[in-house]
Amino acid sequence: MNENNTTPIQRLREFVKWAQGQGLCKSEYDFERICSLSPKYISNNMHTGKGNIGTEMLGRIIKAFPQLNLAWICTGEGAMTMQGGGDLNADYKQAYEGAMMQVEALNRIIKQLNSKSS
Repeated sequence: MNENNTTPIQRLREFVKWAQGQGLCKSEYDFERICSLSPKYISNNMHTGKGNIGTEMLGRIIKAFPQLNLAWICTGEGAMTMQGGGDLNADYKQAYEGAMMQVEALNRIIKQLNSKSS
């Protein structure tokens, strides 16, 4: 499957399968529970056709699974997981905060563009 043609929710489902293979969660439902998402969050989002993930949900997911590459989940570009050895928790807080600032800025731009096209 071409990553750039997939939606963030489709990529999230792919990450969940990877996390299951790593023994980090037992199922999609378990993943949702660990991330404090509502039950069936992923499957419901898959079926609505939108396939987007809100910033609050992304924050919950990244806190629970810091190895997920936020750029990949948002754009489909790069590696699915963060690369490199050593301490996986090193600098995650700073990276997370920077990524959330970028997501918020993108959301503001999208809102501005949507209001101009209306």
